[in-house]
Amino acid sequence: MKETTASDIEHINVFILVLGSILSLVIMREFKYLFSFAVASSIMTLNFRFLKKIIEGGFLQSTVSKKNILIKLPLKFLILAGLLCVIIIYGDIDVIFFLIGLSTVFLSVVINQVIMFWGPAAKRRQKDGA
Repeated sequence: MKETTASDIEHINVFILVLGSILSLVIMREFKYLFSFAVASSIMTLNFRFLKKIIEGGFLQSTVSKKNILIKLPLKFLILAGLLCVIIIYGDIDVIFFLIGLSTVFLSVVINQVIMFWGPAAKRRQKDGA
């Protein structure tokens, strides 16, 4: 069975961002819904990418850097929380589309696992009877 990589999830997340933005504009026909979904999904995509880089940097090195844990992670969290507060307070957003946009990483993980389950390995198991 193919191993899931963070890059696979990131690619699916970008696809969901683009597809969801197009669908929200076509279905709702208002910029407010597009903005709500696209901004939240973009924030989650960037958050996932930054976390991936921090974690990969920690595992590739033989020792874990205290700078990564004590400075980068809290700083990233504060920037993300501040950005979300500014958007929620000052942005003209729709809460439902914003929450759907925030859940795109979860959707990406679920879609990735479904693709892997129904992928070529499952077909070989059925054919070989294993």
